Amino acid sequence: MSIYSSYRRGSIFWALTLIGVGFIFLYQNFNPAIRPWTLLAKYWPILIIFWGISKLIDYIQASRIPDAPPISLFSGSEVVLLLLILIFGSLVSKIVLHPWQHWSWVGINSNGEDWANPFLDSYNYTQTFSQSVPANPHLVITNRRGDVEIRAGNQSGIDAVVKETIRASSEDQARKLHDQLKVSMAEQSGHYILQTNLDSMPNGGSAVRLDLTLHVPAATTTQIAAERGGIIVDGLTGDQTLTSDHGDVQVSNVKGFVRVHKSHGSTEVRDVNGNVQIEGRGGDVDVANVQGMLTVNGEFSGSVQLQNVSQTTHFVSSRTDLTAQRLTGRLDMEMGSLEINQIDGPAEITTHQKDVTVQGFKHSIKISNNNGDVELRPAAPLAHSIEVESKQGEIELDLPPNSGFQIDAVSQHGDVETDFTGPSLKVEKQGDAPSISGTYGKGGPTIHLSTTYGTIRLSKGEGSPTQPSRQAKEFQPRFLHRAVPARFVGQPAPPHPPAPPLTPAPEAPSN
Repeated sequence: MSIYSSYRRGSIFWALTLIGVGFIFLYQNFNPAIRPWTLLAKYWPILIIFWGISKLIDYIQASRIPDAPPISLFSGSEVVLLLLILIFGSLVSKIVLHPWQHWSWVGINSNGEDWANPFLDSYNYTQTFSQSVPANPHLVITNRRGDVEIRAGNQSGIDAVVKETIRASSEDQARKLHDQLKVSMAEQSGHYILQTNLDSMPNGGSAVRLDLTLHVPAATTTQIAAERGGIIVDGLTGDQTLTSDHGDVQVSNVKGFVRVHKSHGSTEVRDVNGNVQIEGRGGDVDVANVQGMLTVNGEFSGSVQLQNVSQTTHFVSSRTDLTAQRLTGRLDMEMGSLEINQIDGPAEITTHQKDVTVQGFKHSIKISNNNGDVELRPAAPLAHSIEVESKQGEIELDLPPNSGFQIDAVSQHGDVETDFTGPSLKVEKQGDAPSISGTYGKGGPTIHLSTTYGTIRLSKGEGSPTQPSRQAKEFQPRFLHRAVPARFVGQPAPPHPPAPPLTPAPEAPSN
């Protein structure tokens, strides 16, 4: 028997494949944010690539061995198996990565857009209209394709500019679609609703994109939904309800309640005199200068930056549950870290697989962390209690030298270190549960620290002096950048940026 015939690379390849797939599903049990079927639906062609590489290596090695029997790259059974993998992988991708209404037998989104078609040109048209409304109108807009921009103006009515981008094979065809398109504002039961006839146009108006810019009275209340586009709201004093499925949302200078529901894209909120609620899923979240309560509830895979919230800040996801009062500084959260600088009220944090750092705090802190370190630096000698429970992580507490406290700190299967010493402070470093217990100075607030397989460090420093938080980023709209044509003509325009494709939710673990 030849050396080659006693060795089969293919069997090892499939064994490694089973191990890899099994590991993905096992990891989901420890991290619910991982979606195994989404990963498999997106990356399954990698299996074919590595299988082909394995077969090619076998073929080359066999050709170098004189007594090895001639082999083919693929046997008949392997060809059948390859076809089954292709069919099954394509089916899984269709089911997992695309909603049912977006399926198409020819590879084109039947309920979406064909902006990426290289055989069609873009033609731009513009129309304007005005609508008389009361001083505090309720505006309702649903835009299937395109951005919506609402800005407060000094006028008593609504002034609208509608930019049409029509994809067509010729100018005549685009002109016909433009002539058919009707956009108007209608009053129904006290609500002013933007109406179009897109549904009655060829292919449901899928070749038409509408970018809307409206100047409205400052006291306008809005209810805006953009299915494939972004939303900007600026300078209004009414309540705002905003929904964006595939696009960014930016809100600034609003006096009222702001509710944002997201499916994809980033969210920026600036200078709101009222409560803010953000829910759903998406990318980055950036909120600053909120005079009311802030609630963020959902799965956001990007960075989360929260700054200067006067009342309660509440963040909830599958990995983190955080409640903080009077966030006078800044909170920065990434996939593996959570940092808070300057907080005047009590805070409670429950999270896992994150390193937590809190500095410049003035009130009580309660933290429960799994698989992550915790670092605390108060703004001044303690006046309120601290409670930290960590599993498989280190805890470091840096206190001013003139602090007084009562402490009970235990590290199971770890170690303890302290810069503080005194007759009423007991440090036990022997055994499986090293500990620090007792009273330091004149006593004071209680400190409870507990960890497993980690070190507890009680450091004597200058504390964490209050530092000015980083300035909020200047609010610059990142979309609605296309200029409105100066003439109402239909000549070909430069290629329009493709509308964002319908993509699955990000596989990256959320915050």
